[in-house]
Formats: sequence, structure tokens, C-alpha cells
Amino acid sequence: MSIQAAALAGDTFRAPPSSLPAVAKQVWWYGGKVGVKLTAAQTGGRVGMWVWDALRGAAAPMHVHHREDESFLVVEGQARLFVRDQRIDARAGDCVVLRREVPHAYLITSETARLIGIASPGGFEAFFTELGAPVVAGAQPAEPPDADLMARTAADHGVEILGPPPTLD
Repeated sequence: MSIQAAALAGDTFRAPPSSLPAVAKQVWWYGGKVGVKLTAAQTGGRVGMWVWDALRGAAAPMHVHHREDESFLVVEGQARLFVRDQRIDARAGDCVVLRREVPHAYLITSETARLIGIASPGGFEAFFTELGAPVVAGAQPAEPPDADLMARTAADHGVEILGPPPTLD
């Protein structure tokens, strides 16, 4: 069964692991690589999923999603999430679920980290592939996108950039 057929065949989405690509598309993103695992097109709009492999100090700016809820599962390493005026230090195995309209940012605090991000409904995962530079064997990580271009592209995806990325203390 194809991913698209599995996505639309009833009340649940279940695709055998062998039918899922390891990563559909991988781009350089803010101190690491983002690989899109599931797209809205594959899941009938229900969810988008990505994997972020990042280095210490990698961060996302303070922002708010107006269309989707966003969740993070820390697979390896540690990340600090700034949620409104709260600071959450998440470690491997921790999952943080953020409702839409909740301002947040995140910062990698371990030497390396791997996070799985999920947006529901899907669609936000395209933001990374639109702005990130494709990962090419032997190439060095790309610089973050221009702040104005990022803000415009984020707005196209229903995301408002509220401030700069957090930094290590």
C-alpha cells in the first residue's frame, strides 16, 4: 500500500516502516540538518513530521504558529524550550506538545541532539524545505536564511516570528 493510500484509507494512518523513506528531503537548517519524514500530502493534510539533527547552540527564533499544534520528541541530547515565560529543559525521551497560538523558541544545549518535530495539521514541514539549503555530500552547513525572507516565508505558513533565536548563557 502506498503512503498516500494508507493516509486516506479510513480513520487511521499507518504505513509499514519499509514504505516510508528514511528522509524524504534533507536541508541545512540553523546549525543542523532537517529531514522531512512525512508531508501533509502523504497524510491527507493531517500531519507533517521532520527530524532535526543539530549541534550545540542551534536554535529557532521566538515564534508562534497560528495554524497548527507543534510537538517535539527529544530522541538524543538536550534542548531548552522557551514557552511564553517558561523555560523547559528537555532530555532524551521527553516530549513537549505546544498548542497553536503559544509563543515558543528552542535551543540545543548538548553537544549534539536529535529531535522529531510534528505539526498537526500538516503543511508546516514545507517551511524547512522552502528555506533550507539542500544537503549535498561534502558541502558545509549553509548559513541561516535572511531574517526578512524567513519572516515572509513563515508568514506564508501561518507562523509569526516574534524575536531572535535564544543563545547559550
